[in-house]
Amino acid sequence: MRTEPMQRSAVGGFVAASSEYIPEPEHDPARVFEALRGHIARLENSVPQLSGGRIRGQNWTFGVTDVDAHLPEQGLARSGLHDISPNAYGDIPAAMRLTLAMAIQRLSDPVERRPLLWCRVIREVREYGNLYGHGIESMGLPRHRFVTVTLKRPVDALWVTEEALKSGAVAIVITDVDAKHTSLTATRRLSLAAQTGKAAGLMVFTTPQTVSTASHTRWIASASRSQPPPYDPHAPGKPSWNLELVRARGGRPGAWVVEWQNAPYRFNLVSKLRSGEVHAGTAETVEISASQGLSIRTG
Repeated sequence: MRTEPMQRSAVGGFVAASSEYIPEPEHDPARVFEALRGHIARLENSVPQLSGGRIRGQNWTFGVTDVDAHLPEQGLARSGLHDISPNAYGDIPAAMRLTLAMAIQRLSDPVERRPLLWCRVIREVREYGNLYGHGIESMGLPRHRFVTVTLKRPVDALWVTEEALKSGAVAIVITDVDAKHTSLTATRRLSLAAQTGKAAGLMVFTTPQTVSTASHTRWIASASRSQPPPYDPHAPGKPSWNLELVRARGGRPGAWVVEWQNAPYRFNLVSKLRSGEVHAGTAETVEISASQGLSIRTG
């Protein structure tokens, strides 16, 4: 005969020790399993975190009907890995900003109170510059919910990403790293770590990713021409992207033009007619003709 030790509850107290007799497995296995079921039931009733009434967070989506229709039924995996690749070298800053906007969508859930960690490699910082705090805050991410760390080697960044995901202390870990330093095995470890810590990993590849990964979704982003605000045609417009969903577990591929609106902190769909994609170069031709005025051609 043995008794179970005192168990500490999540609220700082103790759950009373059970003096229930548990026979040895070789004597009566059925009674052992029945006793274990009873003990688990008592724990679920005594510890609030294990109760059936746990509050679940909202689905993580883009908030755009056309885009969300291509995602799985539950939206983006809240405890999984997602990767975003640039379409070309010059699109890396656009891919990073899109990733941040996706993270802000997740952090806007009132149930989610954990911060965001952005893990970077010193080589990428030298190449693309430091993160600008005021710009990040203007997009809708308060400074007290944002932590960044810079490391020397990509392998160190992947290790920190994995440990941070497993810890459960952060809601999202963003990591920008060269795709050649990742592999199916490495991303599988990150995916499992995200499930363990109930966090999301967002990998920003600084080169187009062609190898297989264990990500739930794969995106390709490129900078799109912003539309100027109506009150000032010379002012900078809202950040916009050409967005392509290449792969999604339980979803289907698609392509859109989206923009980020700072005031409500959400994505908006940009029509292809408005973005100039229906007749490429039409808007540029009109602007050039208007600016040049009359001209004389000879020969």
